[in-house]
Amino acid sequence: MDFKPHQVAFLLPRSNRDHREQASAASARGSASDIWVAIYVMSLLAAAVCVFLVSYPSSSDSPSLLALALLALTSLLAERQSVKLVPSIEISVAFFPVLFTAVLYGGFWAGLVGGVGLLLRFGRPYLRWTSWFSTRIIVASVAGDVAQLSRFSDSFSLGSLTLSAVAAVVVYTILDTVFAAMTLKVRRTAKVVELIKMAVLIDVVSVLLYSPVIAILAYAFLEAPRWTLVLFIAPAFATQRLFILYREQADTAKSLSEAIARLERVNLSFATALVTALDARDHYTAGHSAAVAVYARDIAKKLNLSEEEQNRAHVCGLLHDIGKIGVPTGVLEKRGPLKADERVAIEAHAEIGASILGRIEGYEEMAFAVRHHHERYDGVGYPDEREGEEIPILARLVAVADAYSAMTSERPYRVALTSAEAQERIKREAGKQFDPDVVRAFLSLLGQASEAYVSGTDSDFAIEIGEMAAIKSEPSLALLR
Repeated sequence: MDFKPHQVAFLLPRSNRDHREQASAASARGSASDIWVAIYVMSLLAAAVCVFLVSYPSSSDSPSLLALALLALTSLLAERQSVKLVPSIEISVAFFPVLFTAVLYGGFWAGLVGGVGLLLRFGRPYLRWTSWFSTRIIVASVAGDVAQLSRFSDSFSLGSLTLSAVAAVVVYTILDTVFAAMTLKVRRTAKVVELIKMAVLIDVVSVLLYSPVIAILAYAFLEAPRWTLVLFIAPAFATQRLFILYREQADTAKSLSEAIARLERVNLSFATALVTALDARDHYTAGHSAAVAVYARDIAKKLNLSEEEQNRAHVCGLLHDIGKIGVPTGVLEKRGPLKADERVAIEAHAEIGASILGRIEGYEEMAFAVRHHHERYDGVGYPDEREGEEIPILARLVAVADAYSAMTSERPYRVALTSAEAQERIKREAGKQFDPDVVRAFLSLLGQASEAYVSGTDSDFAIEIGEMAAIKSEPSLALLR
């Protein structure tokens, strides 16, 4: 495992006395922390020297110079292929040649190969490199000694080598995780719990994957001429490379997922900003748009539409009335009957809204739905008199949600209907004004919902900027009884 050096943030001195005192305190804490880190690393180095010397083999069975050179070279090259797990933790893939050496020759030679592998990484900060080096020596040496003790007598059968490999991998991974956790605890550069969670999965994979591979390669090597060790470097690197590719693919997938999530948040924030602009003209509209958004999204979920369609229904519900920004002042707020030209101005909001959204890249489908959310299922709506499934599904969702929210909220020209009255009117218009499938889904949704949800007074209908992410991440269906 690897970690980044401890960073101490010093406050810039100003004329303010408190700032100087804070900087001094931070400096003192940093100095004390550095002292403890140095003591810990020196203790690791002393322990590494002791373990390495104790592991010196008493028998004459040792690797040839060619074998030792090839294993050391493999370790050096493998060390250059470390995999970063999180910003402050990385795992080295040099454990493969180290464990191969541990199974074949024991702890002393495994420690030597492991230590050589880190020589190219020598440099500042020296304490960090020393902790890597010391940990590698200890872990490799102990794993090698355990591997030799686990083998059946002096047998080099495949079964004996497999047991030896399993023992070496288990000891190596456990000790490596323990020392990494201790180091992170001392340096306070990452959460130990985070490390343990990742290490458990990696350790299990290592035991299952590398134990049989190391055993088989060791057995084949012992049965073939010793110079053929060079042939085993390729599969060793192939195994390491597969692990690196897996981590890179996982990191890429995570980055892509985060980018998509950020884009969705930006889209939602943008939609909220547009609705806020509309709210400046018509104070009723913002709460209405939020309700329509939530109802439309939940109807889409009830109809088993994809999550992408549910999100689009939500944004479309938010923006369905955005074209009312272009309605002349005084018309929206008028309490009496509308004149013919005023009604035309009101009805034009669907086309105005579509025109606004159609100019925004990525909003084309929602612009299309906004244009047609006042079409009727029987074909006598506006602006294009589409009928049935010619009307976009998002528009059909918004039409039902819009009508229900409008009927159950106060308008300048009438009082609000009760939920029961509004539901009855929507039910009568199924197949006429509204898509009957959408009506059935919405009425079923309301039948299972809480009173606050039915009345549109639940906190999930909030529209303030900054609260829309909560609307998206906490589905209102979770509030159903």
